[in-house]
Order: sequence, then C-alpha cells, then structure tokens
Amino acid sequence: MSARVDKVTASTRNRFSGVRLDRLVERRDDRAWQAEQLDNGNTRLVPLWRSRCLLQPEDGGMPTAVFVGTDELDQIDTIRPPTLLGSSGRHNYFAVTINDAQRDDLLARYPESRFSDLRLAASGMGGLEAGILAYAKALHYWQHRHTFCGVCGSPNRLLSGGHRMQCANEECNRATFPRIDPAIIVLVTHEGACLLGRQPGWPPKRYSTLAGFVEPGESLEDAVVREVFEEVQVKLKSMHYRSSQPWPFPASAMAGFYAEARNRDYRLDQEIEDVRWLTPGELRGQLEADEIRLPPPVSIAFRLLSDWYEMETGEPLEYVVNAIRRRRRRDR
Repeated sequence: MSARVDKVTASTRNRFSGVRLDRLVERRDDRAWQAEQLDNGNTRLVPLWRSRCLLQPEDGGMPTAVFVGTDELDQIDTIRPPTLLGSSGRHNYFAVTINDAQRDDLLARYPESRFSDLRLAASGMGGLEAGILAYAKALHYWQHRHTFCGVCGSPNRLLSGGHRMQCANEECNRATFPRIDPAIIVLVTHEGACLLGRQPGWPPKRYSTLAGFVEPGESLEDAVVREVFEEVQVKLKSMHYRSSQPWPFPASAMAGFYAEARNRDYRLDQEIEDVRWLTPGELRGQLEADEIRLPPPVSIAFRLLSDWYEMETGEPLEYVVNAIRRRRRRDR
C-alpha cells in the first residue's frame, strides 16, 4: 500500500500534489517484472512528445489525459526504455517518449486529441491525471538533459525503470539521479493587505506573489528573506511555511510561505516593474475593474492568495474570479 497524505498536509490542495500513486520503488530494478507489465493489457502508457502530453476534450471542453494501452503503440523503446511511474491500484503506468511517426499514429487513433502544454491545460483536469502527467513530464525533462555523463562525456544508460542514469564508461561509471530545482514562493502581508508584484515579461496586467530559486548553502527560510528583499526591499518580521507543489515547468519544487512585513515601504529592482499592497476589498475591486489579473488556479501562487483571501473574507477567491469571468463573457 502507498502512503496516504489526505488530511495531513495542505499541499494536497495544490495541483499535481497528493497523487494516490504507489511509485513501486521496489520494482524499479526488476526488469523481468517490468517486461511482464509492458505485455499486460491492464498497463497504461503515458505518451510524451517533445515534452507535451496527449489530451482530449471531455464534455464541456475540459481536457482529460489519454493513457494508451500497450497494444496501441509499437516499439515503445524506440527513443529510450519506458519509465516506470507506479500503480494506482487499478493500472500500472509507464511513461514513453515517442517520435513523430508514433505521434501521428496516436493522433489518427484519437482524432480529437492533441499533444498539449500541461501547464495550460492542467487546471481543468482530474487530480490523479494531472499528477501522473506532471510526474512523467519531470522525469522526461531530466532524462533528455542527461543523455551524456557530466564527468567524462560518455553516453549514459537509463536504468532503474527510468530513475537512474549510469555512465557507460566503466572507468567512470558515475550514477546520476533525477534533479529538481528548489524554489520558494511567498505571499507577503501587512496588517490586512497583501503584496503582489509584476514582472516585465508577464502577460498584460498579471500580478502574482514573489518567488525565486534557493541558492547553494541556503535554507528555504533564508531564501524567502533574501528574495523578498532583493526584489522589493521589503523586510520581514515573521514567516511560516504553508504548503508545497511539484512544478515540472521545467523542473522545480515550490515551497510556499506566508510572511508578515515590518511595514509597507518598498523599492523596486530590475526584476519587478510594479507592486501593489491590496486589502481583500481592493483586490476584488481591481479584479472587477480588470486592472489586475491573477496567475492561473493551477499555480501555488493562486492557492496562497486564495487561502489568504478566504481567511480574511470567508469567501473563496475562485468563486470571485469565476463570477467575474462569467459576467465578462455575458457582456461581450
């Protein structure tokens, strides 16, 4: 049985998190067992083409993942061996990297499907599907960027069901394991108002929480203090951890925090072109006036902001955002 984290951590509310999947670590080096599963009609394959996932619309236009049977895809090891993801209890899942010809075959088999960007599509998907696709995409990214040994330059061999790279040069024999980039994301508040910032390259009117990568020799908390001060020169007096989120775009793990500022003084750097201190009422007013737009609900940035808004007002921010969108569609 796999570990269950329901009702234990707030991270289960974040997209791609809390996936009820037994990762079958004990089976990763069992090649005979994996071969049996890849010849089993109950196994499902997760096809990945150029880091994109196969999705098709359901009723209402919401996307759903297309997991294919082992008999629907030929030569599944054309590019690299299949990667063992785990078991849902009902199916075992393997990720497979496919070529252009295989892509065309699948699109012909599923004519309404498309290979799509998971980041754009995940907000409307089921939790298990989104989590499996994020897991597969993260491993896919790591595998493609470690084709060669970083020490001697020799080719790497993919082992342990896709979870380990081993240098083919016996004199080197260096093992490489999946890498993620730790990052912090923080909603800064002060006496009932939250701080939202805008980066120059973002979509028009987009404002979000502050975030940044953790540097070597730095704790998560140290990274929060440094990033907030570097970006807006705001000093913090307290903080607490809230939740985390896998973020395979391309290979991050986001640790979410709330922090209380000493005051509302700020100064911008080159990364941030504007910031706004907003009370819940001001936030709602600027959303309704279309003065600001928030990150998509799939992100932990939206979740941090939504949870804060609900704690302050008792009203879910998702309801507010969706109501504004529906009204705008009617007014067109």
